[in-house]
Amino acid sequence: MKRKLFILLTFLIIFLACAALFLSSSYVVFILAYVFSFIFLFCYTIFSASTILEKIAQAIVYALIMVSQILFDIFVIRTLLKESNTICSLGKILGILLIFIPFFIKPIFFFKKNSSSPFAILGECTALSYSQLLHDKEEIFYRMDKLAAAGRKLSKSNIQEIIHDLPRHSSFSYINNGNLTENYFEEATDSLHDGYIYLVITKSKSASSEIIGLFTNKQYNHVSLSFDRELHTIISYNGGEKIAPPGLNSEVIEQLTKRDGASVIVYRLLATYEQKRIILDKIRKINNEGSAYNLLGLVLKVTPQPNIMFCSQFVYTMLELAGLNYFEKNAAHVTPTDFIELDYYRKLDFVCRIDLNKSNFSNEEIEHEKDI
Repeated sequence: MKRKLFILLTFLIIFLACAALFLSSSYVVFILAYVFSFIFLFCYTIFSASTILEKIAQAIVYALIMVSQILFDIFVIRTLLKESNTICSLGKILGILLIFIPFFIKPIFFFKKNSSSPFAILGECTALSYSQLLHDKEEIFYRMDKLAAAGRKLSKSNIQEIIHDLPRHSSFSYINNGNLTENYFEEATDSLHDGYIYLVITKSKSASSEIIGLFTNKQYNHVSLSFDRELHTIISYNGGEKIAPPGLNSEVIEQLTKRDGASVIVYRLLATYEQKRIILDKIRKINNEGSAYNLLGLVLKVTPQPNIMFCSQFVYTMLELAGLNYFEKNAAHVTPTDFIELDYYRKLDFVCRIDLNKSNFSNEEIEHEKDI
């Protein structure tokens, strides 16, 4: 009973603390929260049943996290708190989420279970074993490198770009209506006899792609369809490049490869005229009914409405509709690289790879870059 009461009170305190932080308009309050978290974990470490070396290692990790949090708060959160109400609120939420980082990092580094700590009421505690540290040092260094890479991707410019773009999205209602032109459908119709549907898998190096990569652990985080090999009819769900509303939009190869380090890989999949017609008719229907980018589904894997999708969800749904899906998976759980990694029966044929320094290719050069 005491244990349940303690857990309940703990969650109540956390909730009230988060609410107080959200109602605050000062970045200094978040700094104080990060410092308090460090002090709590530092005390936890001091009173744990660990050797001095183990305690020093843990304390250093927590201190580095605290310094990173404070710097991020000063250079990013403080700027966001000065913006409009929506962006300010998103900044506050981001600041609150940062508080929990050291608590999530803790299980990554500290493996050995120990229940003799004064904080055992919280359940089985973990403490770092020095021998385990030596044994797993390569894994630890690997994870630390990943954390450093994540820090680079979570740069001030990337965070600000994403937060400023969020108000354009809607995960519950259609905001993109009739954005595809008749010229697109005519060009796609002319390609129905091609005999293939083309999968265009992109490493775009955009801010959103970099953040998505933190969750997928992949470099290629966007996938599109094209009805023709010359890639005049590329289509997918995207953010609209601040030109069109987020949702179902056509794409061009120059747009996909415009950032430094961007790359595109093109594959083809056998498809009959009838199968490509089914996909094109469905695209026309979505275009008429309306669409939106499933930003919420990227994290929660939900689809509030049928035409609210993200890129890989859209591509898999189209292939499944035409009987072209060559692996079985819930569309909301499909990632762009699944189309390559789950091709167990070798249904795909490689067409070409287009890098940034090749993004100025003419259509003829793209067509002849790789003959199959």
